[in-house]
Order: sequence, then structure tokens, then C-alpha cells
Amino acid sequence: MVKSNDLTSQLLPTIITSRGVLAMLVTSQILACVLAFSPMSYEDVWVRLGMFSLFIHCVSAVGFSLLYFLQAQLSRCNMFSQATVIIIIFECITATLSIAVPFLTPIEGLEVDGSFVLKNMTICLFVSLLFIHSMSIFLDKLQTVEALSQVELEALSARIRPHFLYNSLNTIAELTHIDKNHAEQAVITLAQLCKATMCTQQLSSLNDELQLARQYVELERWRFSERLSVNWSMPSSIPNVQIPVLSVQPLLENAVIYGVETNPELTQIDIELTLYKRQIELKICNSYHHTDVHSHQGQGMAQNNIRARLALHFGNKATLQTQQTQDKYTALLIIPIGEKS
Repeated sequence: MVKSNDLTSQLLPTIITSRGVLAMLVTSQILACVLAFSPMSYEDVWVRLGMFSLFIHCVSAVGFSLLYFLQAQLSRCNMFSQATVIIIIFECITATLSIAVPFLTPIEGLEVDGSFVLKNMTICLFVSLLFIHSMSIFLDKLQTVEALSQVELEALSARIRPHFLYNSLNTIAELTHIDKNHAEQAVITLAQLCKATMCTQQLSSLNDELQLARQYVELERWRFSERLSVNWSMPSSIPNVQIPVLSVQPLLENAVIYGVETNPELTQIDIELTLYKRQIELKICNSYHHTDVHSHQGQGMAQNNIRARLALHFGNKATLQTQQTQDKYTALLIIPIGEKS
């Protein structure tokens, strides 16, 4: 009945959700329609449909309510125990309501015997097993998608780290010909950067990402000196928001590569962080020569990489937007506050 090998304490939280309630409502109504339109010996088909719908929805509503209040205790049990308790709860509710049918139905002379109760409990058993089986398949699919997303995230991170390291080593190589002391400090800074980028987790705080970006700026400042000017516009307090690792530094690196390296004059990079109620916007703007209008086409790999990781973590709630004018390139990173896909 179950595909996944490790569903402990996960079946019940999967059922007691909006998706689980919706599945219950749809399943209950389908069952009511099947029973109502089957050959019967009493009352009109629409009366039967109303009676069956009321009976089945009552069983479902009471059962889900009990599961909701018992989920704290049941969450400590394994999946088999949870499934057993779910079946027992719905069987007991079905038997109780079946016995109470003569007191609740408008049909005169309706008698309830053991076979009536047994039939209802048998139907409830098969429906409960089918429902649990369907939810376990859905849970197995969720686990598969999550595992594939984790693998894809690791692959994306593995692609972007060598790219960053390659450019940083080129910077240090050029510094060795200019200033050995600065080159030594640059190596220390690169070691700190590598330590931050080699972390195993896929999420990092916004504050850490900004600190990583500042360290990268210092590394490039030794290389370009007066050709690079960076203006930081940050709020007094940065919220504790989790974003994918290496979401900010590659954008700043692109601004340096395509805005500073190709420009023999001063290049201004503006970094502005704006806080809103439900989201954070980080804007990175850099100037460049009007003769180098198409230079930013080469940074698609880093931007697509960041977009892919944002989508895996936040879905469509986080975006990376870019805009190019005659003499300025802007990257806008939008991150939701307190949300995760």
C-alpha cells in the first residue's frame, strides 16, 4: 500500500491539510453519488443523494475533527499505527451514525439491523484504505520532488562556486605583480570567502550574504583601485531572512566583470536594500560604456543559476529581474519575507 520506506510521523500531517480535506470532500461526494444512483427500493434518487451526502460528510467531518485533536499524540506513532487508528476512528463513527439513522432520517418505518451497520462499516473500510493509499502516494511524490530539488540545488551550487573561485584567483594573480602585501591580504580574504561558499547548507541569512558581498568588493578594490566605486545603501537593521547561498555575490561579480573590467574610467556600482511589509528588494546597478551595450549577455549563466535556485526554494514568490538602459545595468532581487515553497 505504501511506496516510501520512511513515512514515520508523516502520514497524518499530510492528511490533516487543506489538500487532505479537499480530497476527503471530493471522495465523500463521489461515494454519495455512486450509492444514490445505484438501484434502491425506497425514495427518490435525489432524496437518497441528500441522505447519503449528509451521512458520509458527517462521518468525514467528525473523523477529521478527531484526527486534528489527536495529531499531537498520533505523530509519535509510526505509519502503520497511524493508519490503524484512522481506520478504527472512522469505523466507530460509521457504526455509531448507522445505529442512529432511524432517529435522524425522515423515512418512516426504516429499521436498522446488524447487516445494515455491517455494510456501512465495510464500505467505510474500503474507502478509508483507498484514501490512505492515495495520500501515501501523494506523500511519496512530495518526498521524491524534494529529493530531486535537493540534488538540483547541489548541482547548481557546484557550478557557481568554481566560477567564483576562478575569477577571484585571477584577481590575486594580477595583484602579485602590483602589490605583494595586498596580494597576501587578498589571499586571506579569498580564504574567508571560500569558507563561506563551501558551506553545506543551501540557505544563508541575508546578512551573511551581504557580508560575503562586502568581502568580495574589498578583494576587487585592491585590483581596480580608483576605477571602482561602490555605494552601499542599507537600512539600519537587516531582517533575519534566509536566501539561497551565493545569491548576492554573483550579481556583484557580474557588475564588476561587465562594468569595471571593460571600462578604463570610473565605474559606479550602487547597492540598495529596501524593506517592505512582505518582501525585500535588493537592487544592484552599475554603469558601463555605451560602446559595450551587449556586454551583459555573457552573465546569463550566473543569473539563470540564481533564478533556478530561487524557484526551487520559493517557487514564483522570489524573482530576479534585470533591466538594461543605454549606460546602466540593473539587477533586482526580490525575496519574500517569512515564506518558503
